[in-house]
Amino acid sequence: MFKAKLVVLGALSIIMTGCVYLGFFAAGTAAGIGGYKYQNGVLTVIYKAPYMDTWNACLSALEEMGLRIEKSAHDLTAGTIQARRVDNKAVSVKVEYKSARETKVAIRVGIFGDEDASNVIKENIRRALVRS
Repeated sequence: MFKAKLVVLGALSIIMTGCVYLGFFAAGTAAGIGGYKYQNGVLTVIYKAPYMDTWNACLSALEEMGLRIEKSAHDLTAGTIQARRVDNKAVSVKVEYKSARETKVAIRVGIFGDEDASNVIKENIRRALVRS
């Protein structure tokens, strides 16, 4: 009897774990991130959102975080935002059109990059996109 309960409990834990992973995957998809990687000090993110929506979300996220926008310019397919944090560390955000529903964003914090700070910016941009 004890072994049967153990088998049922093990099966339930496998099923429940699978559901949790499925839930996280679905949440990430709904949030609009198609993929990301951190390499050579730059966090590159593909957002599942139109170019101009992503551009506006980037500006909004940086302003909400209290960063000082020093320079921002874009055209129909690409743009760059230069900002400074309160600690005077430079932040660069490059936005690039990939398709009607995908936009690539490259985030660099500081001269050599800061992965944790870049991830915070990535998440704030995602939240701004969800709100819009």
